[in-house]
Amino acid sequence: MADRYWVGGSAIWDATAGTKWSTTSGGAGGASVPTSADDVYIDAGSGAVTVTVTNAAANCRSLSFTSPAGPFTGTFAGPVQITIAGSLTLVAGMTRTFTGALVFSATTAQTITTAGISLDSGITFNGVGGSWVLQDNLTNGSTRTITFTNGSLDLNGKVLTTGVFNSTNTNARTLAFGSNGKIIVSNSGVTVWNTADVSNLTLTGSKNVELSYSGSTGTRTITASSVNGTESRVFNFSVTAGTDTVALGAGSRCLNFNLSAFSGTLANGARTVFGSLTIGSATTLTAGTNATTFATTGSQTITSNGRTLDFPLTFDGVGGSWSLVDNLTIGATRTVTLTNGTLNANNRNVSLGVFALGVGTKTLTLGSGTWTVAGGTWNSNLNSAGLTVGASTATISMTSASAQTFAGGGFTWPTLNQGGAGALTIQQSNTFANITNTVQPATITLTAGTTQTVSAFGVSGTSGNLITLNSSSSGSQATLSDSSGVNSVSFVSIKDIAATGGATWNAFSSSGNVDAGNNSGWDFNDLAFRYIYNRRKNKVIFPF
Repeated sequence: MADRYWVGGSAIWDATAGTKWSTTSGGAGGASVPTSADDVYIDAGSGAVTVTVTNAAANCRSLSFTSPAGPFTGTFAGPVQITIAGSLTLVAGMTRTFTGALVFSATTAQTITTAGISLDSGITFNGVGGSWVLQDNLTNGSTRTITFTNGSLDLNGKVLTTGVFNSTNTNARTLAFGSNGKIIVSNSGVTVWNTADVSNLTLTGSKNVELSYSGSTGTRTITASSVNGTESRVFNFSVTAGTDTVALGAGSRCLNFNLSAFSGTLANGARTVFGSLTIGSATTLTAGTNATTFATTGSQTITSNGRTLDFPLTFDGVGGSWSLVDNLTIGATRTVTLTNGTLNANNRNVSLGVFALGVGTKTLTLGSGTWTVAGGTWNSNLNSAGLTVGASTATISMTSASAQTFAGGGFTWPTLNQGGAGALTIQQSNTFANITNTVQPATITLTAGTTQTVSAFGVSGTSGNLITLNSSSSGSQATLSDSSGVNSVSFVSIKDIAATGGATWNAFSSSGNVDAGNNSGWDFNDLAFRYIYNRRKNKVIFPF
């Protein structure tokens, strides 16, 4: 191991030693060309010259542009690769036009200092057991790629900017961000981030990644953590600018996904979000059948900023929870599936196509808003084991023009509203705060043999637009039960319905109601006990 100082003036760093190298700063030339065991200094003693690297096998241990003799003030140039087995130190007063690749191959702890000098190189970190700690922000060219293959790359709370970042392999490696560190990728029209295989990758610190391209063309693709992408091996992604298209590649996984400053298009893809999702108010979301899966084991939020998420959503995080920050609108043909964790509407309105359950332990907190079900199915019977329905004052409004099913699974629900032209069938024996309707005519069918327990029953039609209330099997009753109070309906045709529980059930014919047969517990005739008292004749007249 030796020191090598450039004393060759404006010349090329090639495989020929000549008098270009010295063992001391500004000393006599004649030393050998540096090897991977030698520290190279291009410093004040080198003069304000231009050093151009043309040696395809150029390598050194550390490369420094300063020494005790002072900093270099010349130009460092060249198009070929340098392999650095140690540290790199640039200085503010130098000019760097070097465009060759930089390969860091250390197997011990090293540092990188750029002093505000922008790089324009393909950069590779590939040293088994090696580590590199940034001493300041590192900025690379917007078309350049940083490849992290082996070792430990420590941002040390600094900002690393590059066109593309690539680290997909099975090697043992550590990427340490520090509390405020982040990586900015600035390229466009390509896969700007590729950490598809994160096997044996250790992540620490903020894990923050920003996509900063501000243009309008092409598609920026994020391919992240699709292989062995556990919750500890995913990144926070923020798209901070642009009106182009961003794609979170098929099977990719992330922590937080923030599009609040993005005015372009998010392509549909099968993706998993372990953290919070924030959609920008100007973001366009591509419709599609690929589901977004929320998989946190902690507490996260969803902000949609008035945008329609026209793709399926799955909530599947054991012990996790998601709270809505604003109203959530899902495409009218899309399914929301709750498998594991707690979905809390946080008193917001939710619009969706179909609600379904997966196999797992889950809690649904409906809140006080309106859940609009446009796709015709609310299925809380299939996979109902492990479901808890939180107490709420919400309204579930079924609005499809086609046949509708509310499979309540035997749980306690807030108000269920028939809000669509399609016949609504209520399955299983459930408990409701109320059953109502907002369209006429309409049909509400109770599954034969079941009992719907209610605290109120607010169904009504209008003249010529009756509500049909019936059992699913002609001749077999279904039951409505209310423990107290008076339930009065109007313009309802009732068939095969038993009304019970202790409350009074009024379906007076004078209110437009029709007794269509096989009913019990209803009072259809409001005239039976009316009378007129004639004082002059001192008698009671019954007007039958």
